[in-house]
Amino acid sequence: MLDIKFVRDNPEKVKENIKKKFQDQKLKVVDELLKKDEQYRNLLTDSQKLRARKNEITMDIANAKKAKKDPKKFLLEAKELPDKIKKMDGEAAKLKERIDAILLEIPNIIADDVPKGKDAKENKVTDTFGKPKKFEFKAKNHVELCESLGIADFE
Repeated sequence: MLDIKFVRDNPEKVKENIKKKFQDQKLKVVDELLKKDEQYRNLLTDSQKLRARKNEITMDIANAKKAKKDPKKFLLEAKELPDKIKKMDGEAAKLKERIDAILLEIPNIIADDVPKGKDAKENKVTDTFGKPKKFEFKAKNHVELCESLGIADFE
C-alpha cells in the first residue's frame, strides 16, 4: 500500500504507474483520494481550532468569574463545542476509513526496468533461479494441501 503523503506529493507518478499496469479504470480513484484527503485534513484542522477555542473559553470563564462578571455567554458557547467537535471527529473517521480503502485499490509503484505486459502471455521471463523440481507424484496446490492437513475448510 502506498503512503498517502507519497500519493499527495506525486499524483502524476502514481497515475503513470497505473497506466503502466493497464489499470486505467483506477485513474479516477487517485483524484477521489486526493479530494477525500484534502477534506480529511481540513476537518482535522477545523476540529483542532474548535479544541483550541474550547480551551480559550475555559480561560475566559475562569477570568470572568475571577473579575466577578457574568460568564453566561462563554458558558453557552462552551456547551455547543463538544457536540461540534464530536460531529467533526465522526466525519473525519469516515473519511479516513474511505481513504484507507482507496489506498488499498491503488497498485504499488513498479520499477522502471520492469518490462510491460498486459497479461501472462505478454510478460517475459527475465531471470530464473535453480531448476524446477520434478516430483514422482502430482503436486498439490495450497488449497488441496490445507484441506488434506485439516488446517483449512474452504467450503
